[in-house]
Amino acid sequence: MTWSERIPLRVLASLALALLAGCGSRSSSHFDLGEQVRAKRFSVGAAAVAAGKESHPGLAFTRSPSLERIEVGRESRPAVITSVEPWVWRGKVPPGGRLHLGVQALPLGWQVAQALEVTVEVQADAGREVVAVGRRPKGDDPRWLDLEADLSPWAGEEIGLTVRPALVGLLAEDRSTPLIAWSPARLSSTETRQQARPGDERPNVLFILIDTMRADHLTPYGYKRDTSPEIARWLAAQGTTVETAYSQAPWTLPSLAAIMSGRYPGEFLGDPVETFALPKDVPSIAERFALAGYATAGFIGNPTLHEGNGFARGFGTFYTPAPDPISMNLHGGGLTDRALPWLSAHSQGAGRPFFLYVHYIDPHDPYDSPELKNGVSAFDPDYHGKIGVDWIHGIYTGRLQLSDPARDLAHIAALYDSEIHYADAQVGRLLAAIPPEVLANTLVVVTADHGEELLDHGGWKHGQTLYDEQIHVPLFFRWDGKIPAGKRLPGVVRLLDIAPTLAAAIGAKADPAWDGVDLLPALEGRGAVPRKPAFAQHLSSGPLRVATIVDRIKRIRFNRSEAFKPENELQEHLWTLDLGRMPAEELFDLAADPRERKNLIADPAADRPPLSSIDPILSAQLDEQLRGLRVAVRPCPAGARLGGSIAFDRAPENVLSLFLAPGDRVEIVGAAVRFDLLCESSARRTKGFLIHGETGASVSITAQIGGKPLPGAEIRLGGGAPYGIGPIAASALEARRFPLAAPGGVLWLWRRDDLGRPAASAASEETEKSLRALGYIQ
Repeated sequence: MTWSERIPLRVLASLALALLAGCGSRSSSHFDLGEQVRAKRFSVGAAAVAAGKESHPGLAFTRSPSLERIEVGRESRPAVITSVEPWVWRGKVPPGGRLHLGVQALPLGWQVAQALEVTVEVQADAGREVVAVGRRPKGDDPRWLDLEADLSPWAGEEIGLTVRPALVGLLAEDRSTPLIAWSPARLSSTETRQQARPGDERPNVLFILIDTMRADHLTPYGYKRDTSPEIARWLAAQGTTVETAYSQAPWTLPSLAAIMSGRYPGEFLGDPVETFALPKDVPSIAERFALAGYATAGFIGNPTLHEGNGFARGFGTFYTPAPDPISMNLHGGGLTDRALPWLSAHSQGAGRPFFLYVHYIDPHDPYDSPELKNGVSAFDPDYHGKIGVDWIHGIYTGRLQLSDPARDLAHIAALYDSEIHYADAQVGRLLAAIPPEVLANTLVVVTADHGEELLDHGGWKHGQTLYDEQIHVPLFFRWDGKIPAGKRLPGVVRLLDIAPTLAAAIGAKADPAWDGVDLLPALEGRGAVPRKPAFAQHLSSGPLRVATIVDRIKRIRFNRSEAFKPENELQEHLWTLDLGRMPAEELFDLAADPRERKNLIADPAADRPPLSSIDPILSAQLDEQLRGLRVAVRPCPAGARLGGSIAFDRAPENVLSLFLAPGDRVEIVGAAVRFDLLCESSARRTKGFLIHGETGASVSITAQIGGKPLPGAEIRLGGGAPYGIGPIAASALEARRFPLAAPGGVLWLWRRDDLGRPAASAASEETEKSLRALGYIQ
């Protein structure tokens, strides 16, 4: 795939204009190979190269270079392609000048070469000096060869810089072939970016995500162990801690879809999970940064986020590991090693502002932190049991059992905590690498995509439930001089609020399609967090699970009534477990019961908010995710039965129950759907079913309660019109918004189809392989 194929044309065109404008405004001391080649600011020919070594200012190649996107070791970069011949640049070295070079040979070159070598030479008034040498043998670590050269001794001087690539074993006559890729190749300085780009005060943005990290196991959230000293020092002490941030799903793919898009993932993610992708018409936050002229890079430790399902869009440089079980044994140190050269090359000098996304996966199982000694955590050094660092998946699947449950559980938690501690150290490495003057105008965000169960509600790992250990995540913001240091931000925040907040920070326009809101006014102390409910969906195998949090009240519904047939042994185990531990209806007061131990619905005597105040909020959000003809039952006389039939021109494809109770029945009979439901007015729960399929142009409805016909005024259609007599047009069922906010009616029918939603994605083989490597599917 070429570079231009990675970024949409509208983004590329805008970015090119920004780059050309920037090139025209800079002095010759600020050098970026890619930008100058794009702007065609170079000379060609052996004479030009020879002149450039001596006195000719600017950039010169023996032969014309080209621009392509090159992938090496799963890391793709926009690259300048040259022959295996020297190229030169001549100009004035800025204060603190450093040359950054990333280089690799194309596959054709490696067919004959035994090694790649690079030499960088400076020619100045005092003579010639070699300032950098790099070598990579064939078959060595398949990465880009990244070099840095300190040019600060020549600050203020005009020098000639000669870069000599070599492929050992290449025939002399082949050295004119384009075989060398350069990315980056640029000169940075200790001058601040604002000095280099007057008037541009937009911040750099560093977004760090630590996979599978629950909030209550971090030091700034009051945890008993010091698992996160670097986050506490760099973020909590120097920025603001969000007290209650919620993920929109308890596992990575849908959670990241929400973060990157600013939208609830159920609006555009399909089924099954192998189809999960960011649709092309849902812009990602990285695309928005690229469109705004930012240099962008993503270094991702989780293989489920890859180019094939859209998560690479907008990133100039992008890395994700192979969809293979061995990738789960990679550690964050390697990811930091990849990110640091890019950060060094883009974090100072005359370059564009940067957006860098680093996604560590270490807290994800297996809990094999490099900090362990003989498989034992420093947080639990006296453990002598049988549990190994790679046992957790076997425990999750039911194939391994705890011999000493209380002691083994404590050890498992310690292993998990060591994973967090190791990932925390990587956060410290990244932040320490940013020069202080650059960090002063860098917006840093640290969060997690979801948490981990650790048996808190009878299960392990993540993805199945919506309790706080899975969806309450840490969230920190630091932006010196803008966001107060050492503060805590109350109020319910959603991870889908991150994209609008970052966009606002760089002055980008808000997107009307966003479900998230801009948090900057609250973070900067100019107001409170907007009072918005947090909605979460499990979006994994098994029937629907949804939750909403309003203030500190949490409502969870589990669609146990849905007919479900597990497809494999893992699904069978998880479904059996979930049926045994999760009721259909739950309500928690998180302020009084933060660990969600007291289900207020199960206690008739409990002092609880009425479900009628929170269920419409949950149902309205769920309605945005459900396509088809929705039938809902509003409160009706307790103990009575509501029965009836909905007749169509053609038989529906299927009918899906939605939170029905035991004894409720819904079935397709011919071209009709028949139902017999128990009224439950005392609980005031909304229930119903969903009808799929092209059923024709007309609909007829009959219904009765307790054997008596239900009046037409109690049957509402679409936006709320009463039902008359006889067939009605199917178009009368269309609703543009959730209708149950209106009063009245017992039986409601409305259709919500695509409503402008993106088209469903096709299944991805790479996504499926990644999910298998992570243990999500068999």
